[in-house]
Amino acid sequence: EPMKSRCRRCVSALVCASVLPAIALLPACEEPTTSTSTQTAALSAETPRVAALLPFAADQLIALGVEPVLVPPLPTGQPEAWEGITAGAMDHAVGPNIEQLIAAEPDVVLMSAVYSQFTQQIVTMDADTLKDVSTHTRTIGEMVGMQAKAERWIAEFDSALAAHEPVDSAGDPISVLAVFGTPQAFYAFLPDSYLGDLVKANGGRLITDDFQAHRFYRGLAPLSMEAVIDRDPDVLLIVFHGPQQAARAMLDRDPLWGQLSAVKDNHIAFLREDIYAMRSGSQATVALGELRAALEGAR
Repeated sequence: EPMKSRCRRCVSALVCASVLPAIALLPACEEPTTSTSTQTAALSAETPRVAALLPFAADQLIALGVEPVLVPPLPTGQPEAWEGITAGAMDHAVGPNIEQLIAAEPDVVLMSAVYSQFTQQIVTMDADTLKDVSTHTRTIGEMVGMQAKAERWIAEFDSALAAHEPVDSAGDPISVLAVFGTPQAFYAFLPDSYLGDLVKANGGRLITDDFQAHRFYRGLAPLSMEAVIDRDPDVLLIVFHGPQQAARAMLDRDPLWGQLSAVKDNHIAFLREDIYAMRSGSQATVALGELRAALEGAR
């Protein structure tokens, strides 16, 4: 059965199942993000209307020449390519704004698996590895009838990956701690996360292989500073939810962070939340280059 038909039935089930729960959910949702009218894309009548609540999916659809009917708001501001597209509110506690989702009348809804607990019968996809970037781009291309464009994009992407050279670590991988969070709560990235795969592709290894995964947030684990200090990583990567200055102030005032060699030697890289967390998988070749530079400084 064609994927497009299956997806239309999925979204119909989502809308029917969500109308009543939406009455309870909407008061707890974020305020709807102000948006401008959606631009009209020159697409065939067969191209499905896609609500891309996963930032990576929004980027890939636009790269294939398909404009989503809904995208998520980003705390760092909407990318230029998203201008004019309606932004639907997303909340970590209650998921997407169901009212906005229904109003967008999508044929297909794409979002992160993190939000699948709030809405059923949707298509979820997360780029947890570099391989996933190609796999999910191919899936998106099939959904919107842009298979040829998707394959051309994948071929260029695969070529860039093949040309990428990891840092020469002389047989001993560079030890890395990658953390995500706010001044109030920090989490460590696990090796099976997207960032973990980028680190591995650059000749490094995350020191968190035996950390216990968070029960809700994929690819993250509660941070154990005792274990971190014991392993003393060569490089510290910080994906901070907020201003970089706040992250630096946190490192300066906490004596535990100051014990790390990476902090003493200033082998610290502050990574953009945009392409390493919010839009994991987008601009993967840019991310690879930035991480290579960060790890190279430790050798």
